[in-house]
Amino acid sequence: MLRAVLFDLDDTLFDHRICARTALTTLYEAYDAFRNRPFADVERLHASFLEELHVRVTSGELPLEQARRERFRRLFAAVGVTPGDDVVAEAAETYRGGYMKIRRAIAGAAALLAAVSQRCQVGIVSNNLLEEQQGKLRQCGLDRFIDELVVSEETGMSKPDPRIFQVALDRLRRRADEVVMVGDSWAADVLGARAAGIRAIWFNPDCAPSPEPGAGVVELHALEPVDAAVAKIFAGEGTRSAKETDEGRNR
Repeated sequence: MLRAVLFDLDDTLFDHRICARTALTTLYEAYDAFRNRPFADVERLHASFLEELHVRVTSGELPLEQARRERFRRLFAAVGVTPGDDVVAEAAETYRGGYMKIRRAIAGAAALLAAVSQRCQVGIVSNNLLEEQQGKLRQCGLDRFIDELVVSEETGMSKPDPRIFQVALDRLRRRADEVVMVGDSWAADVLGARAAGIRAIWFNPDCAPSPEPGAGVVELHALEPVDAAVAKIFAGEGTRSAKETDEGRNR
């Protein structure tokens, strides 16, 4: 019986993609240097710099604010501009303000977590900073459904390292065969979970081709309708929840 569901957060429950795109659009419209390039090019460059620097932030190598400013320094340089420190700081603040203002969950996330939490424990395993992810969960109203939040900053390990999944198992007091992991990254979430002995479900809203067509990994293309998503997560189970079973054993 499934006793816990682990979720990735960014671009699985939290809509980082739309938040980043909206914030970057504000920045794109504010600086002529960016408008000389197609928005898609600027977005691709920004995502690349964000990903590269994010690893250094979560490892503790680079402070968050310094990394954010370095990201936009690189972005300006990529479009042929050498900005002063004040321009870099202003751009970083403009982006951050826009991102914070629009932070939101992916459609169906709250309802799905509510349904899953009625049947078993819910955990988050995320490659990010603890305070950042706590803030997202609170702002989106998802925090009340979460039993454990495990992030790379506090553990010193990042997905796909199977050890970060083991931390989640230990905190939830569950075995790998009692848990499923749902996430959008094939490399981090699917392969990482499998390396830890955990069944993985690939959240694939773009319906991209599977990197391993014969692997038999279940795909979830949307979080709603919630009943359909729940059915995929709990495929093959009976109607009695793991929480009810645990409560019965403890009576």
